[in-house]
Amino acid sequence: MQIPLAHVWPGHGPPLMRKTESASRPARWRLAVALLAILAASATATIGAMRHTSTTFDEVITIAAGARGFMTGRFDVVDDHPPLMQYLYGLPVYLTHPSFPPEAAGGRRPNRYTYAADLFGRRGNDPEYLAVLPRMIAAICAALLGLAVFLESHRAFGARAALFAVILCAFLPDVLAHGGVAYSDLPLALCWFCTLFAMDAVVREPSAARAARAGAWIAISMGVKFSAVAIAPAAALLLGAEALVRPGDRRWRKRVLRATAIGGLSAYLLLVAIYRGDFSLAEMVRGLGLMLHHVTTGHDAAPAYLLGHTSPRGWWYFFPVAFVFKTPAALHLLMLTALFGIARRSTQPGGTTGWRQRVQSPLRAPVVGSVVFGGSLLASGLDIGFRYALPLLPLLCVLVGVGLGRLWQGLRLRGRAGVVALCTWYVVSSLSYYPHFLAYLSEYWPWPDAGYRVLVDSSLDWGQGLLEVRNFMRKNGIPRVYLSYFGSALPEGYGIDYVALPSFFKLPPHGVQPGESPPELAIISATNLAGVYLEGDPFARLRDEPPLAVLGHTMYVYPARPERPTRSPGPTGESVSKTDPE
Repeated sequence: MQIPLAHVWPGHGPPLMRKTESASRPARWRLAVALLAILAASATATIGAMRHTSTTFDEVITIAAGARGFMTGRFDVVDDHPPLMQYLYGLPVYLTHPSFPPEAAGGRRPNRYTYAADLFGRRGNDPEYLAVLPRMIAAICAALLGLAVFLESHRAFGARAALFAVILCAFLPDVLAHGGVAYSDLPLALCWFCTLFAMDAVVREPSAARAARAGAWIAISMGVKFSAVAIAPAAALLLGAEALVRPGDRRWRKRVLRATAIGGLSAYLLLVAIYRGDFSLAEMVRGLGLMLHHVTTGHDAAPAYLLGHTSPRGWWYFFPVAFVFKTPAALHLLMLTALFGIARRSTQPGGTTGWRQRVQSPLRAPVVGSVVFGGSLLASGLDIGFRYALPLLPLLCVLVGVGLGRLWQGLRLRGRAGVVALCTWYVVSSLSYYPHFLAYLSEYWPWPDAGYRVLVDSSLDWGQGLLEVRNFMRKNGIPRVYLSYFGSALPEGYGIDYVALPSFFKLPPHGVQPGESPPELAIISATNLAGVYLEGDPFARLRDEPPLAVLGHTMYVYPARPERPTRSPGPTGESVSKTDPE
């Protein structure tokens, strides 16, 4: 079914009047089967991959803070993030009745990292077991994101555009990766997407039901992550765009004012519920202040890293460059192809190309959302992880899907075969990093085992490599290693015996006892190897030496030199296996 993109009914009627074709029941079934196959394939890859990754940097914090909150009734371990994901990820862990760390005397709030490390690594709990249910919730969010992309694209642009959009979204490397991580980045992408379309719907056709729904989505987004505050300028732009084409429509203005009041009340009441009956929302206001300070000053003064260079304040172009390396080259070619489809104006009878129709086009929501969130990324100082750009990516998938859908009808067999080939390349490129999607780098960097030369931290190495280390040691009969680890989990919780090297967090002292033989191998996390956060860059000389192996693209194995164990070798070799507090 092909739908003119700019076919908008003027005046006071329904905002999006489109030509429809009566789809036969077999056609609907084929569409449903195709959608389920796409989402099932993506979910299978995501769930399969999570079995190969240890808990990531902030993942343990969110889970532990939520589980402790249900146990004590105090959700105060993490105060610079909203609590909603703590509830969702912490509840299933709390219900398994793990062994919790003892509470400090006087009810003092524990250090988030110490408490999480104790829960996952020192209390006899199985860290893999604790993480599996929260991660399944994240996988459900990834599937819901794909479904939302399909439904909104299908409603406004037709089946063909919807299928292209959901394929692109479901197989984004970062969706595959963060669908297996119990953190807030992917849920925010889902909520940001749904909020934008809900706000656009109420602006176009104000009603109490639409306003209440939009307000609920705003509250949920703010309950997931404070960077959802970018909803405010997006709402202003959507409202201004609609007002521009209704200059004398007093009835619409009255309905908008009424809808704004209803939406605001809906958002406020739901936020009060999210913050456990705090009608002043003091906790949220305090958290917003911490977030704004964080965004303007950067990640606790930690340097940003890009292409082998560091900067104390980051670069405005960090995210555009990271986008090039963290998404497949096929996507970039599909984006260029889709531009031709979006640029084409309808030539059918009734097609319109005036500025009013362009402003009211169903493309308005993804365009406004992309511009606002993209602008906030360029202005922020959080150049430590491409994951912050996740809310932008599904909107781009919709825009590309629309362009490809429009272009498809006018293409001949050879042109359609080319589009299919690009989509196939895209999916294969993303899945080629299975099960180590967090470490994905595009074809522009064909050396996956030297990825730290491009990006580090949560763009590549977020503490997910401990299972690869453990499996490597077991497979090769290695009892002990020197270890430099970038992450907040405790390696001993995963059964790894080690002698500690300089790490982001100081590892517990596991020294060589008198009479014991020192380890023969040293294993170093990619981020530590790059020397971004370690004083004195202790592994600088190793970067010019080939490793014995690279585990999951992020853990570098070198022969240990007894006289200088902290100086044992660095990356660019072949891998033996294919793998921050905001």
